[in-house]
Amino acid sequence: MSTFIGSALLAALLSCSAFAKVQTSSVERASTADSLLGTLTSKLGPVVNLGYAAYAGNSTLPDVTFYGGIPYIKPPVGNLRFAPPQQLDETPNFLLNNDDVIDARNWGPLCIQQPAVVGIGNEDCVTLNIWTPSNATSTSKLPVYVYIHGGGHYYNSAQGFPANDWVARSGGGLIAVAVQYRLGLLGYLSSAEISKNPTSGPNNGLFDQRAALEWLQRHVAAFGGDPAKITIGGKRLTVIIAGESSPFRAAVIESSGLDPFYTTDHAEQCFGNVTKQVGCDGSSDVVACLRKASSMYLFRSVSSWVHAEHIPTSWGRLSLPSTTNPLPAINVPILAGHNAQDGSIFIGAPATIVTDTDIINTILKRYPLVSLTTMDAMLVTYPPASATTPWTTQWERAMYAYMESELACWDYFIGNVSGKPAFNYRWDAPDPNILAARGAYVGAAHTAELFYLYDGTNSGPSASVAQPVFTVFNPEQDALARQAVAWWSSFARTLDPNTFALPGSPTWLPASEGGFMVADLGVNSTVPNSGMVLRTDDYPKRCAWWRSVGTDLRL
Repeated sequence: MSTFIGSALLAALLSCSAFAKVQTSSVERASTADSLLGTLTSKLGPVVNLGYAAYAGNSTLPDVTFYGGIPYIKPPVGNLRFAPPQQLDETPNFLLNNDDVIDARNWGPLCIQQPAVVGIGNEDCVTLNIWTPSNATSTSKLPVYVYIHGGGHYYNSAQGFPANDWVARSGGGLIAVAVQYRLGLLGYLSSAEISKNPTSGPNNGLFDQRAALEWLQRHVAAFGGDPAKITIGGKRLTVIIAGESSPFRAAVIESSGLDPFYTTDHAEQCFGNVTKQVGCDGSSDVVACLRKASSMYLFRSVSSWVHAEHIPTSWGRLSLPSTTNPLPAINVPILAGHNAQDGSIFIGAPATIVTDTDIINTILKRYPLVSLTTMDAMLVTYPPASATTPWTTQWERAMYAYMESELACWDYFIGNVSGKPAFNYRWDAPDPNILAARGAYVGAAHTAELFYLYDGTNSGPSASVAQPVFTVFNPEQDALARQAVAWWSSFARTLDPNTFALPGSPTWLPASEGGFMVADLGVNSTVPNSGMVLRTDDYPKRCAWWRSVGTDLRL
């Protein structure tokens, strides 16, 4: 299954005026209280006092302090199950003492995964993990990078994306944050019943992400961060709608894309599966009944929630552009790109795709509502392999069609509608773990870049993986990892990947100059084989065709 965001993560963020008012008043209260807060200490580690709560961090890493499992909204349990995120009571408590300091030296629990496994995951899981330079103070005003994990919005966790190296290798030049948000059924259950109930709503996982950014706006200064310098990042950050009160100034978008949305009928079918499994299908107040259901029945119902990737068609408070309409102006700088074989793991082995019919059937698996007329036009847009096509086999032809329809066209579009600086990339280095599991044919597959950006892992704990699995880099991989982390963190710090690039790295030119950075391993060398490449005209033309048939794809 493909990952989405987010990091699983983030499909859309928009300004909410009512929330902004609450945020402003909280900032004013916090500002008044700052001078009155006492200095707290703990034998556990360094302490950050937020006024309403204080947390002790883990300082066992050289020059980096970690604060884990920090709640940023009220626990979404009981009557808050299926409810939009609710702000914590952040009223300053001037009576906090050393005994009140909370142990934040480790990660919080996973969110409930899909498929659900009893004993793995917790409803009360919506937390932040923060890495700071050990010498950071409340006056440091460091840039902040916030990672929102992918996983299709139904699995994965923040624990697989440690960012201590980002902080250490930047010389203490930034703060890094990883977000956990509600997944699957608990984050995205949708139906008419959910939407009409005044205390519930669909797509709360997305609004959790928004709430995390708003919490950081209020409190990241206490960790040494600058709320005016927040950059968001994640796998499949699909659409960023940045209003006047957007709680971030830039975005890193890895394998951005749009997935088929639920039909209303499908959403209701999924809702019916859940209510029947839990025993709420005959209730006069279905939402209230679901909120009273035991955790055991919830675990069972998660697996009954047969979902179609990835997000319901009922977006609730979100406003998304259609692929047939112009994208909105992106009013923040971006760094966006995709992997060279981003569609490879989704279409099957080369031996299964040898005819035009095989190609059509492969695409139909992803877009089951698409017309055969559109599929015939796709075969024209992606003609048989020749000296002028980037594909040489039928399998590669299908891979390009799949990849560009869902993943590889959107970073190009976003980079070319932006009124702000935009930098595009293509990641050509494979993840050796994916190669070992799938076969060499998958190449630089979906998520390959995360292996390099996050210390040899690209997936957090889930129902199938109890702990993050890290692979030691060989010298070539280590060199590319260092180069990439420097580029990504430089962008988060200065909105330009070149400012703090490693010495000897090629200059990364903006997308407006018609090119993109290719990130690749050196051949038996610790010097990466990365460099700028100009786009060819055929790629934008294929991307424009996919936009023209967006309605047929249900995008």
